[in-house]
Amino acid sequence: MLFKFSSRNILLTVVAIALSLAIIFVFNKSLFCGKIETFLGPEPFKLTLQFLLISVVGGALSTFLMFLKEEEARDDAKRRENQARRDTRIANLQTLDGKLAEAYRQMKSSKRRLRSRLDRTDPQRPTIAKNDFEECMDQLLAAQIAVEEIQDLVATRRDLIKKSDPNLMDESLYYAARYLHDVFEDFEKGKVTREADRFLLDEIATPNLYDFLMKSSEPELIATQRDIIKDKQRTYDDRRAAIGVVEKHRPRFGKAALECMRLASSELKRLMDSELLQGERSITD
Repeated sequence: MLFKFSSRNILLTVVAIALSLAIIFVFNKSLFCGKIETFLGPEPFKLTLQFLLISVVGGALSTFLMFLKEEEARDDAKRRENQARRDTRIANLQTLDGKLAEAYRQMKSSKRRLRSRLDRTDPQRPTIAKNDFEECMDQLLAAQIAVEEIQDLVATRRDLIKKSDPNLMDESLYYAARYLHDVFEDFEKGKVTREADRFLLDEIATPNLYDFLMKSSEPELIATQRDIIKDKQRTYDDRRAAIGVVEKHRPRFGKAALECMRLASSELKRLMDSELLQGERSITD
């Protein structure tokens, strides 16, 4: 850019000099009483004046074309910079979505593993082997931490989630993270009864774990709001209000938490699609 800038300055200087000389030649008679033409001779004077005028016109045109080319180069560089920024944001959003998908898989895997290992000989007192239970709780904790990390990134990384981008991720991720926390807390705080090498699940003592593993006691109000949350035809305000209603209810419920995780993933994909669309528009413009 420095070389092009210097070349344009040199060209402008040449044009300015040629223009100054051309003016002097044009007004030779009034300014110098025709002495320049007398000194050079009529024909050389005429040819020199033509050369100066051609230099002025050609130089001005070249300067204009050079200016247009530099503007085009700047616009192209700006487009490339914006595209690189979009590509980076898309890649980061994809990474977030991948982490969320992994947390979702861990949650589902932990639940299915636990349920497959439950001893339901006594339906009122389901039990599970200590080692199996603790391994699944570790997996559930990892899912909780991952969701909390994503929640923090969504809330703080404005290069990922712009303030101008309305989204439903903050509330939905918060609900999912707190639900996983509630489930793990039943174990962490020793609410699960241990009998020898097995753990006993009790609906009263461990309501969150019981909801996670057994049949959910989700009330109709929460089921209705969950349907609103997953309905993409609903307005942004309706879905946000539904999340608010679900969040106020205690205890939290696994079905609602899973729906919130799906919603957050859907929102991440929507933002990625928006960035891709902007990139396509910038190419065609």
